[in-house]
Amino acid sequence: MSDTAKREPSIEPPFEQDAPVYGSPAAMAAAQPAPVGVPLSERGGLDQLSRVEEKVARVEEKFARSEALLLRLEATFQDTLSRFGGLARSADVKALEGRVRGLPGAGTIFVVALIAALLGAFAMLLALRFGIPGLVPPLGAR
Repeated sequence: MSDTAKREPSIEPPFEQDAPVYGSPAAMAAAQPAPVGVPLSERGGLDQLSRVEEKVARVEEKFARSEALLLRLEATFQDTLSRFGGLARSADVKALEGRVRGLPGAGTIFVVALIAALLGAFAMLLALRFGIPGLVPPLGAR
């Protein structure tokens, strides 16, 4: 609400320039400015209007507090969602880490490679010494 709407209504009307009125004498009489003082009967209406405006201002303040509370609640909810998302990601990372730990390590791979190389070299020596029928003749047959 703007600042001007929160001000109390004034008893005296603001200064206005007289605008020329064209028409019947009845319209001319209706266009005459109101007297400067406000009658007592209208002051009660202004007091009531003032009370209504105060109540509206209190309701607006309550609405603003409720809105702030809802915004804090939304921020808390988003924070909780991000935490649970982080927990889900950490659970995924832990599962992946468990699978990686189940794989053989570098030492095991090195030992397997060494055994494969020794077996390959031994098989090659046997093939050269005794030959492979149809492919390589034995060494002593040359």
